[in-house]
Amino acid sequence: MAAARDLERRWGLTLVSFARSGSAAPLLRLQRLVQKVLDRHLVVGSDEPLVEFYDIEQLHCTHLTLTRSSAWGPVRLADFVKPGIETQRLCDILARETEGLGTITVRLDRLDLSDNGFQLLGSCADDDSTGRRSGLLDRLNTRLPRYFNLGRRAWDTDPARHGFVHMRLGFMKRPCRDYDSLVDDVARLFVDPITLTFADVTLVHHRYRSLRAPHAGSLRFPLNGRVRSDRVAPSFGHLNLM
Repeated sequence: MAAARDLERRWGLTLVSFARSGSAAPLLRLQRLVQKVLDRHLVVGSDEPLVEFYDIEQLHCTHLTLTRSSAWGPVRLADFVKPGIETQRLCDILARETEGLGTITVRLDRLDLSDNGFQLLGSCADDDSTGRRSGLLDRLNTRLPRYFNLGRRAWDTDPARHGFVHMRLGFMKRPCRDYDSLVDDVARLFVDPITLTFADVTLVHHRYRSLRAPHAGSLRFPLNGRVRSDRVAPSFGHLNLM
């Protein structure tokens, strides 16, 4: 069932930071390392690939889930926006809270295999990044529920977990006969720490929970740059909610 959720179309709203193409090399090397482990669990000539790896443009760290993914179609305005609220308020809040915040650097140093797929686990790499990410999530969790019906996950609202991040590399798309052995092999892998610096966040109205393109819509919010009183927030209309 987990594979079905990754392969079928599932719409939702998520605030993420995508890995830059220039930082993709260590992530690709790790995917190849995982593939070597998987190869030891295949029967030559009879088994098909066990895993679907993310393409480079899909690799991301999630900051905040605004609506849980659903197979029932695009996110509906009437379900997401509270009555009497201007839709553009979402973009205004995100623009105000991200402008001039500063980059967020994360360090990913552990690999895990679970029902959620292959995940790199880690945390913010320094005190500044921890403070920026934690402060951003605290403020968004305070402001957004006043105007929007959010479908957050447990870790979205737990301040003790705001310094921790994860990045999915791929997911199991068919059963493995010796799954427990595979989990143990993955846990024993040595992972060279991977450091990524995010200079923006993107609000994605996704069609797939893996963030496979094309998206229904997206809006990018830079974290760098000085605060400007004349800055215009991106238009809510580009999210293409129903």
